[in-house]
Amino acid sequence: MEGDAENRKDQILERLNKRNKDRQNYLDVKSELRSKETVQNEGVDYFYQAFSQKTIDIEQRLKDVQCGDGQPTDLARNFADITVEIQDLQRYLTASTMFLPDFKIKSCQNILNTLTAVSDETRQRLLPKKKFGFSGKKTATKPKVAPNKDIVDAKLSKVSEKLGSSFTWTIANRTNEHIFLDSAKVNGQDITISNLTHCLVELQGHPGSVQVSSASKCTLLCGPIARSFFAENLEDCTLSIACQQLRLHSSRSIRIYMHVTCRAIIEDCKSIEIGEYNYDYSELEADYLASGLNKAQNNYTDVADFNWLSPDVPSPNWSLLKDYPDPNWNALRRDFIANNHNSELKQDVKDISII
Repeated sequence: MEGDAENRKDQILERLNKRNKDRQNYLDVKSELRSKETVQNEGVDYFYQAFSQKTIDIEQRLKDVQCGDGQPTDLARNFADITVEIQDLQRYLTASTMFLPDFKIKSCQNILNTLTAVSDETRQRLLPKKKFGFSGKKTATKPKVAPNKDIVDAKLSKVSEKLGSSFTWTIANRTNEHIFLDSAKVNGQDITISNLTHCLVELQGHPGSVQVSSASKCTLLCGPIARSFFAENLEDCTLSIACQQLRLHSSRSIRIYMHVTCRAIIEDCKSIEIGEYNYDYSELEADYLASGLNKAQNNYTDVADFNWLSPDVPSPNWSLLKDYPDPNWNALRRDFIANNHNSELKQDVKDISII
């Protein structure tokens, strides 16, 4: 009897010890989680403060540039410094995405895009460059606009409206054409493309930025872009793009071969296939150096989908190309030109028969 009582006592003590141990482990885990949350919140708070302060500094520099009467060389130097600051802020945001919520990443990216747009618009206005265009239309002489002290304020989103009245697309309203721009027309320029159907576009050089709006069944091949590539309203297109920032909006059935040093962003897109940049031409290496892109850093597998907020489930809107052969751009170019030539011959015969 005494032995049984002793055994029951030992069992009770063992259960109590186990319960205390489990409880202590639970408390330790909860404490560790609270500690991690505190560290993360401190990191997020620090990011918000640092990002906001840097944004204010860049906005102030843009205001100072617009209000000053500096020489062209000084303006060019100031704009170069502002571009570097925006790029540094973009890298800071990219490095912080691991602990930032998606809505904050989107908000900060929109701020960066606005800063870039204002900087580009101001640079074009104060340091005008002769733009290349395919259009035969002559544009009216742009009147000199007095500096606007409030161009960088809480309503920066209105920059696009200011550009609307005097904006001219580099390439626009083309169908069934092979369009080629060499380095003399591309280097350092802001290339804009709109309303293309079944075209092959090649940009060999190092553009400052490239913007595409509304294209269907087109192929765009581009050398290294110093800053950003932005595209919207694309359908059934193939792109080969190297750039620092890439954003794709409101597009579907797109295949992108890309080199991007920051995190690529898609929004309102479906059926996006992504592979590694593979465009090639004789001056590609020199254009990489001139563009300032880091050829060793390619984040083409890291894509942020602003319509997919689940961190644990991959977005269904994009995927990596697997077991798919790299395209032969030379063969594609040859076939495109030959097919278009045959189409033109058929059209000529049809026209003659009607006559």
